[in-house]
Formats: sequence, structure tokens, C-alpha cells
Amino acid sequence: MCSILRSVGLLAGLATAVVAAQGNLSVFDFPEYRPPMTPPPNQTLADSVAPLPPNEISHDPELAKLRIHFDTGKFGPPVELVHAYFDFWPTGVAVSSDGRIFTSFPRGNETFTLAEANTATTEIPFPDQDTNTPPAFVNATNAGFSIATEKLILVQSVVVDGMDRVWALDVGRPRVNGSTLLATTPGGPKLIGFHLNGTRFATITFPSSVVAADSSLNDVRFDLRGDGFAYLPDSSPQRPGLVVVNLRTGQSWRHLDNHPSVTVQVDLISFHNGVPTYVHPPTSPFAVTAFNRFAIDGVALSPDGEFFYYAPLSARRLFRIPTSFLKIQPSATNPNAIILANQAVQDLGDVGSHLTGLETDDRGFIYLPAPEHNAINRFNPNTGMIEPFVRNPFIQWPDTLAVASLKSGNFLYFTCNQLWLSPDYQNGTDLRTKPYAMFRVPIEGGKANQI
Repeated sequence: MCSILRSVGLLAGLATAVVAAQGNLSVFDFPEYRPPMTPPPNQTLADSVAPLPPNEISHDPELAKLRIHFDTGKFGPPVELVHAYFDFWPTGVAVSSDGRIFTSFPRGNETFTLAEANTATTEIPFPDQDTNTPPAFVNATNAGFSIATEKLILVQSVVVDGMDRVWALDVGRPRVNGSTLLATTPGGPKLIGFHLNGTRFATITFPSSVVAADSSLNDVRFDLRGDGFAYLPDSSPQRPGLVVVNLRTGQSWRHLDNHPSVTVQVDLISFHNGVPTYVHPPTSPFAVTAFNRFAIDGVALSPDGEFFYYAPLSARRLFRIPTSFLKIQPSATNPNAIILANQAVQDLGDVGSHLTGLETDDRGFIYLPAPEHNAINRFNPNTGMIEPFVRNPFIQWPDTLAVASLKSGNFLYFTCNQLWLSPDYQNGTDLRTKPYAMFRVPIEGGKANQI
């Protein structure tokens, strides 16, 4: 009650002061705002003023002289084009310490799915064409399913780990007839490790209880400390969740199945280049839907390995969970592991755009590709805030990010593949424009090796 009375008294005092001041002045002569203080940072990074083009001004000559506030569409460090794709459309990118660039292609009839950039405009299969050539794609004895094979079927993600080794995540589900993903067969989805010379040193497969026929593994992050763990999001909207692998034993298990943090926002309408995007599928029943195709998608690991960050593609929120909960394999010995992990999820809030592949650096920043803003922002765990990083009209669906520490400096590499313009979303018509692009931008932090 006392605080209310004080507030009323303060307001009365201000009103009396205004009335007294107006005794000798105009009725409008009082301050509209308090004296300015230091404004928040970064609010005008992309702002400028300029005269409008002649065709956008009425005939009054006074208007032609005016400089009008507008959005430049750019901020942040310079964007450098480092590779152009004229053949296949890319998803993954990874860079070794000596600057070799590895990339991956979601396979339909592409002749290889894991590659190394050998010039600025061409790629060659890695480690070789034979590894990229399975004996078949369609299972001859089980229609609608793919096959089990040691060869690569569809590599969605490629990562160079802290020991400078190349890991390929094979989803095991090739695309047939442009839009149909064949179901997996155990032995098809796999995690394969290569040394830089192309020698294979690891192949990890998954039981059907961990990776089901309609699972869709999307990305992977590695923590090489101790036994070593890999974290793989299952983006399937039918069974969204997280797959955890013990790299020493090869055992794998699931966490966060159907948790609200890994599922799609069913009514998401995304905007690209200012245009609302709906899904216009080229398959029966040809029903237009919201942009709700992919569940948990982007993932990152804090430099100390203590937190796993993730986000569904079809949503605009960022989440994290302590990895200590994920490393516990649900079992009769640990019957409460699933419940405890679900309860440990932290919602970090709205991020202003749906997110694709996340990345971190050794300073702890979590880089957030924002396709709806042609930008990449970053989350600062020390402040809990999203910070602007780079924005450019040429950033057309930043898909996968990779930090590299090279002799020439630290860089964030990323692929841009114009995904929302692909046939799956545009009623079977491909509205993308070749070449697809890979860019890089300089950053302060280096690669988080997690070893």
C-alpha cells in the first residue's frame, strides 16, 4: 500500500510540474521522452539513408531531395565465396587443419555422395568412387527398403573431428523418383570414420531399436574425451529424438524421443526473401501444408562438452541439455535415465528464425544459421542473448556450418543450397539457380576440438 501511495504521489507531482510549466508556455511544451541514455548495441547495423529511385517518387521535386531510411540487407564480416557447385546440391561441409574441404550431397541419382573439393568449381569422390558406389539402392527382396552395405548410400553430414579425421554420416535412405526416401535396412545407416589419406578406421552401425526404418539421421557432433561420444539427431517427424553413440564400444541408444523440444511446430510458416513459404508437395494427395517437414536438425556441442545444443528445423526455438544425462544408457541398471534426461532440457527461447545446422567455436559461441533473415547469428551462453554476426543477401539458406582453424586464420565455412526452392517444396518444380555456393567468414574464435 505504501508503494502505491508513493507512486500516486510521484505522478501527482509530475502532473503539477507540467501544469505549472504550461502556465507560461504552449500546451504542447513538455518533454515527450526522458533524456537519452546509451542505446542498446547493434540496433542500426543494417540501416542507412538514401534518396529513392526516380520511378519510386511522385513528381514533387522536394521529395526527390530526401534521404529515406532503409535496410541495406548486410552487416558483419565480409563474406568470401570459396566454392561453387555446378553439379550436385550440397548439405555438409567440413575443413581439415591443412585447408582441405570435404562436402556431402543428399543422393538421388548423384554418382557420389561424399566428396572433396579439388578445384574452386569441381569435386571428386572421397575417399574414392568405389566407396561411393553401393551394389544397389533398392532392396531386391523387400520393396520400399534400401539395402545393408559397407558402401555409402546417402551421406547427409560430414565432420572433421578434433583429431583431424573425417566422419561421414550415412542416412542409409536414398531418394527415388525425386521425393521418395526408401526405408532403411539395418546396416544401411552408419557412421564411418576415415583418416585424411582415405583409410577407413571405424564403421558404426545401429540396431533397428535405435535407428528405425523411417528414421532420418541428420547431423553428428563428437566429444573425443574419455570413451568418446557421438550425438546424432533423428529428424524424422514420425520418431524425432536423439541417438547417442559410445565410440569405444560402438553401442548406441536413444534419448528425448518425442520430447516437445525435438518435435516440429506444426503450423510454422517460414519466410524466405520476404515471401511466406508453404510446402507444395509433388506427391499425392498434393495437399499444401505449413513448413513442418523436419524435427530436430541443427546440433552443436559446447567446447567443454558439458552441453548439447539443438533445434528443430521446423520451429524457431533453441534448446540445450547437459550431456551428463545423455551419456547414461537407458537400461534395467538405469531405469530412470529417460525421465531424468527429459526433465533436464533447457528452453533457451525464441531465436527469430527457424534454424539449420548449428556450430560452436572454442570461445563458446553457438552459431545459428537464420535462413529467414539471410543471416547467421550467434548465441552467447554468458549473456543468454542472441547476437548479430553476419547478414548478406547472398546467404540463401545457410545449411551446414563448420569452424576451421587454418594458418591464415579462423573461419566459419557454410554451404548455401536454396533448399526452400527445391522440387519437394515447389510442386515438383526446381526453382533453384546454379551454382550453389560455399562461403566463409572470419571469426575470432577457433575450432573447438573437444579432445
